[in-house]
Amino acid sequence: MKKIFFTVISIYVFATTASAQIPQGTIFAGVTSNLSYSSTSFDVTDDNQNIFNIDLNGGYFIGDNILLGATFGYSSFSFGDIDEFDDSATNYGIFGRYYVNGQIFLGLGYQAVKPEDIDAIGSIPFEAGYAAFITDDITIEPSISYAIGVGDNESDTFVFNIGFGIYFNN
Repeated sequence: MKKIFFTVISIYVFATTASAQIPQGTIFAGVTSNLSYSSTSFDVTDDNQNIFNIDLNGGYFIGDNILLGATFGYSSFSFGDIDEFDDSATNYGIFGRYYVNGQIFLGLGYQAVKPEDIDAIGSIPFEAGYAAFITDDITIEPSISYAIGVGDNESDTFVFNIGFGIYFNN
């Protein structure tokens, strides 16, 4: 928890030199991945483990620095030629973000993940990140999120994400 707090405070200190706002009416489109693509080989077998994740995000600024949006994503998991370990999942949800100085964002939402063979499971993700504008409209967005499982989902998840965003009408 201390590391999360330190990270958020550090991002805030570096970003306080800007006092920009993202105006009401701006449309946001982005793509995010939790950098979870991996391909792992094991000495005891010739099989590889592969994982890939990507999310598409879109939203609308209902007020200055206040974004409401939706997300849709896809994940794929496989372990060599073993069919029992090949699976994919879609996820969908809604989220809200508040931007401090138009760059640091704090978010909250609801997300459901639907693997192929079981019912969807839900979570409530909390997010903190930084929108680093590389042009007036395009950002690189590193963030951290912590999701609390709800309903039958008893797992909590901590993830580092990296994304790219486009802010139309900014």
